[in-house]
Amino acid sequence: MSSQRLILEWVILFACACLLALFSLSSGLTNRFDGRVLDYATWMLNDGPGDDIVIAAIDDRSLDQLGAWPWNRTTHGQLVSAIDQAGATQILFDVLFLEPTQTEADDALASALKATGSVVLPHTFGAAVNAESGAVPLFPIPEFAANAAAIGHVGAQPDQDGVLRRFEMVLGEGDRTFPQFTLAAERARSGGSNPVLNSEKAAIVPFSPPGTYPTISASDLVQNNVPADFLNGKTVIIGATAQGLGDRYSVSSGSVSLMAGSETQANLLSALRQGKLVYDAPGYLAVVITLAALLFQFVAFWRLKPAHGLWVTIGLVLAIGLAGIGLVLTAGLWVPVGSALLVLVLAYPLWSWRRLTAVSNYLENEASTLPPRIADGPTGDGFDVVAQQVNRMRGLVRHVSDSFAFLQSVIEVAPDAIIVLDKNGAVQMLNPKAQSLFPDLDVSLEPNFQEARLVAGVTLDEAAEEMTTESGDTYLVARAQLDKQNAAEGGEIVALRDISQIRRREAERSEMLEFLSHDMRTPQVAIIGLSNRENAELKDDQRFGRIRMQAERTLKLADDFVQLARLEEATLHFEETDVVALAEEACDRSYFLAQKRKIELKQEMPEFPVFARIEASLVARLLDNLIGNAVKYSPANSAITLSVEERPDNHFRLAVTDEGPGLPPERLADPFARFGAHETKAGPSAGLGLTFVQRTVQKHGGTIKVHSGNGHGTSFVIDLPAGDITPLT
Repeated sequence: MSSQRLILEWVILFACACLLALFSLSSGLTNRFDGRVLDYATWMLNDGPGDDIVIAAIDDRSLDQLGAWPWNRTTHGQLVSAIDQAGATQILFDVLFLEPTQTEADDALASALKATGSVVLPHTFGAAVNAESGAVPLFPIPEFAANAAAIGHVGAQPDQDGVLRRFEMVLGEGDRTFPQFTLAAERARSGGSNPVLNSEKAAIVPFSPPGTYPTISASDLVQNNVPADFLNGKTVIIGATAQGLGDRYSVSSGSVSLMAGSETQANLLSALRQGKLVYDAPGYLAVVITLAALLFQFVAFWRLKPAHGLWVTIGLVLAIGLAGIGLVLTAGLWVPVGSALLVLVLAYPLWSWRRLTAVSNYLENEASTLPPRIADGPTGDGFDVVAQQVNRMRGLVRHVSDSFAFLQSVIEVAPDAIIVLDKNGAVQMLNPKAQSLFPDLDVSLEPNFQEARLVAGVTLDEAAEEMTTESGDTYLVARAQLDKQNAAEGGEIVALRDISQIRRREAERSEMLEFLSHDMRTPQVAIIGLSNRENAELKDDQRFGRIRMQAERTLKLADDFVQLARLEEATLHFEETDVVALAEEACDRSYFLAQKRKIELKQEMPEFPVFARIEASLVARLLDNLIGNAVKYSPANSAITLSVEERPDNHFRLAVTDEGPGLPPERLADPFARFGAHETKAGPSAGLGLTFVQRTVQKHGGTIKVHSGNGHGTSFVIDLPAGDITPLT
């Protein structure tokens, strides 16, 4: 599936979720659920009833003792007077007196109201006369209204689920407003000084369970059967609670139960005094919270893994639910959260369904693009189609992974160094042989191959397609382009084949031809010339002496050449050897030649043996060559010193120092050249002896240094490892 398609589906699903949220908020789709959440929050908010409110109930007992309903208004007057005399500070008479009755009875109640001066009366609303719609207030009869401390409406409208949760604190518009019954009572009691009493918004009440407030029968009050000081300083709410008499509402106080209207007023009055009323938050706040949560969820869908998307959804559901309850408890605000929770819960399976569909299509499409040999290989088993596709893709991925691992192992064990570059020349992969050529190359950083080549000191001959390292090794460079359908995924494979041995062989052949054509040919020509009897200026003994010298020179060249060739091809056998004894034997072999030339051989040897694992025969010949050369070129009455020194780094040092004229400048520039400049005054030589010395040292993994100056003698210093080494081939 293309990225554009994914973005389009994401936008469409997000828009649908937003529209569903707006529809749910506007239509009240989750009102019942919101009501349950609100009930739980207000139940947690409730701190219990106020201790200054008492209900005077017109109950069944009162009807039995004072007569059937409706009572004579004289009885109502007696009830008001009894409560006032008991010390109540305020009376809320939750009984409608909308029609006049007997004048004497009405006057008696009016007198009681006037005498008390703290009675709050209710009013209601009725249909407007001569109008299709509308309502008008229905107040108590004038003589009652004139003597009431305040008048307030007792209208109550349950929510859609039939549960009473909120009261309209003020009804009406403009200058004509009607406060709620308890609000009017509180305004009258406090004189309007409390700013909370100025709110005109609907108030949500945290109800206490029915029967929580102290209740006394109206008949006990009329008959003066009330304990002293029971009502002193209290607010008394008079209301009907008898069966079939008065209004009853379903309220929630932990559980939904029926409650008399007078008790609902008591709960409202208590919450009003305690500041525990909850108000509906502005409608836009629920919209903002819902849409913000949806946006956060869909961003998580887009950026996170499916499992993380589930946890984000669960976290958002919990956070919004707790936020809705927390606002009630801390700020007294109610934000309906049901719509937000609904769309969050529905969005996850909807998005998961679309992603599952996309994954299923992707698996099917990817399987169809594989080569038939691979696609027809592993089959998938599973409970449903998706499980079968996943199992099949798992098998295909395993097959491809195995193939990739096989190819990678082939590259790693390849005899040549292989480097894989991307289209920009950055190194993506290299096998161990290539890593050994570029030890500081970190593939994870995707370094540029040209820069890495320069850092490693590798030079590239583009014309010859050859690469040369700092150590002198030569590699043939082979390149192959990686052509892919997607040009952005192209690249190049660079294979480096080690041709160092081939180049050395070529150099050896060239040197051998020079040797045969010059060094070997020269003495042979001299022999032929000396053997000609026409050379009469030389006596026979002189001529035969020169012939012998040239023959010995030819023999020496041939012997050195054979020894050097054997050294190049031979397999070395290292064994424990006393280097001190080996050096002393070399001095013994050169003793008579040195005595003949009046040269002193000095030995600087340690007191104890120095053991090392070496090829003894090669080291012995190495010493013979160095001492022999020193004897040849040293003047009479000079000294040659051979020293052996044990080094602290598991190495030992051999040094041969003479007092001769030193190496000429052209020879000192490259003292170990195989067929370099040579001198015949002291005997036959073509540079093969020093070449043998150098190769022997290299075969042992050691180093050799030459110190020489014009007229100051020559010193060869050799450092060799004393322990096990890997022979150099």
